[in-house]
Amino acid sequence: MSSGRRHLALNLVAIFFFLYLFLLSISLLGSAFRLFGEGMAERLVAATSNPLTGLFIGILATALIQSSSLTTSLVVGLVGGGALTVATAIPIVMGANVGTSVTNMIVSVGHLSRKAEFRRAFAAATVHDFFNLCAVLILFPLQIATNFLGRASVWASGLVHAVAGPSFVSPIRLAVDPVTKLIVRLTGESGIITLIVALVLLFLSLKYLVKS
Repeated sequence: MSSGRRHLALNLVAIFFFLYLFLLSISLLGSAFRLFGEGMAERLVAATSNPLTGLFIGILATALIQSSSLTTSLVVGLVGGGALTVATAIPIVMGANVGTSVTNMIVSVGHLSRKAEFRRAFAAATVHDFFNLCAVLILFPLQIATNFLGRASVWASGLVHAVAGPSFVSPIRLAVDPVTKLIVRLTGESGIITLIVALVLLFLSLKYLVKS
């Protein structure tokens, strides 16, 4: 096998490995919040019940951790674990998209010493930011008024379930669940430790997958 093919094969193995870690981290997030109990879920839902609060949480979280993928993945895990409803998660996801504006601006500022490069980088960042802001300005009020995104997502999930059938067993779940249960047992069924493990795996997997 040539070095090029060997390198490609190793990259593919690494991608599948980190993709598995990503799926495992999402499963662990759900398990962690189930271990915290209903009280934790109720507090989270109460804290994010105001759509504007959820929007700003998404913006702030993404601006701080510099990754909308990580923020969105956390939200998916929280919804899967029952800690958030779909309706309360949508504003957070919208906020995560707006929060990426901070990352774009930081990247463009890196070209500040070179005037021509900075102009091009800042223009590209502005286009991206303008698109995200316009999308939120249009969709956010509609979402508050009608919850159309929540209804659409529930309809889509129901459609997938209907097509797959009630007896369908997800191969992803078959691959992930045994390891999830093992990790939960090893942590002594501690919600906090399970959450930490999930966040570490999520960060590592996304860091590699985004770069790939």
